[in-house]
Amino acid sequence: MEQKKLSVIGGGASGMAAAAEAARTALRMGESIKIVIYEKLPKIGKKILATGNGRCNIMNADADVNMYGGNRKAVRRVFEKYDPESNMLFFKKMGVYLTEEEDGRLYPMSLQASSVLDALRFELENLKVETVCDTKIKSAERKGSGFLLNGGIYTDALIVAGGGKSSPVHGSDGSCFEILNSLGIRIKPVFPSLTGITLKKKNKFLKGVRAKGEILIVENGKVVSSSRGELQYTDYGISGIPAMEVSRAVSEHFALNKKGKIIMTVNSLPDFSPEEIFDYILARKKENPGLLCEDLLSGVMPKKLGISKIQSAQINPSEKTGSLTKNQIAVITEIINSDIFEISGVLGFENSQVTAGGADLSLFDIDTLEAKNIKGLFACGEVLDVDGRCGGYNLGWAWSSGRLAGSCAAKFLSEK
Repeated sequence: MEQKKLSVIGGGASGMAAAAEAARTALRMGESIKIVIYEKLPKIGKKILATGNGRCNIMNADADVNMYGGNRKAVRRVFEKYDPESNMLFFKKMGVYLTEEEDGRLYPMSLQASSVLDALRFELENLKVETVCDTKIKSAERKGSGFLLNGGIYTDALIVAGGGKSSPVHGSDGSCFEILNSLGIRIKPVFPSLTGITLKKKNKFLKGVRAKGEILIVENGKVVSSSRGELQYTDYGISGIPAMEVSRAVSEHFALNKKGKIIMTVNSLPDFSPEEIFDYILARKKENPGLLCEDLLSGVMPKKLGISKIQSAQINPSEKTGSLTKNQIAVITEIINSDIFEISGVLGFENSQVTAGGADLSLFDIDTLEAKNIKGLFACGEVLDVDGRCGGYNLGWAWSSGRLAGSCAAKFLSEK
């Protein structure tokens, strides 16, 4: 009997997980399946090397579906089958042990992304998975009960794991959306997420300033997203983890041309109540009336940020604090507690970490990630309509969805 073939488009996180799990499943069933990964870049797994600033935030110990956008029902179902603990065992079997840091973020004990990629590569070699690099799959069409790739490569089953459109330098160019769409899979609007937010009014004075804060995105008077942590002020607007986490709501607003107004408010002292901020400024005024206003807030935030708050209150930073009225102190307090910024958009796909939107999961069986009306077609990872927040959630989805698609694809071929 001729050996059946499973092809995986994309040698990123989800593609490698899918191929490895498919091979493991085939071995358990005593099946002989030829598994091939097709990767457009010279090497597989390039994007993994860039995760976690090179340390690889491999996943999060928390499988909270509320940390995801898109089809949360699918996220819940996939994690019921392959939860973080299962993924930890998946890597432990390859010799990669994990260590937990704040907020449930898991990293390899080596704290090197390269060790994760090496372990995956060695595992694929050990499982006899073939990797074909420098090969872009541009088309896929139905051929009998299987598929024909690039007009000449036949495969009995297909897993599309080529990612979204974010960070194209690492191989994600959106071509897998076109492939799925050509096979009859509807693609929901895609837009960049986990990226910087651009503002209408630029403040180059604050470029490079980092400070703790809380961001709220307000759309038509309703708070639609929020996050707190270290903010980074830039010449285009604002970045840092909190900004990236709320960028999805901003990006969606502009990508879908939603009506109404969207603004951002920043609380620069989120650990202080407005009353505490007011009392702090009042006390500084009384204790040192000769202090210049430019130094008024230097004890609780970076000096440049403090100066910008004073200027926003229409107060000359060179004035002495002793001249401040209670009304002026109230204005400064309000600006610190809830400074309002008009948003112009977000940075594009090239600067984003993940793509929101994607293949419509209502067209897939979420227990197998197989297309409902196209037998033998599976998809996983970022190409699907799921995107997570910062903290290892996106890689967690890649491992879990990839493993589910791979396991089910192998089972499909064993029954074919």
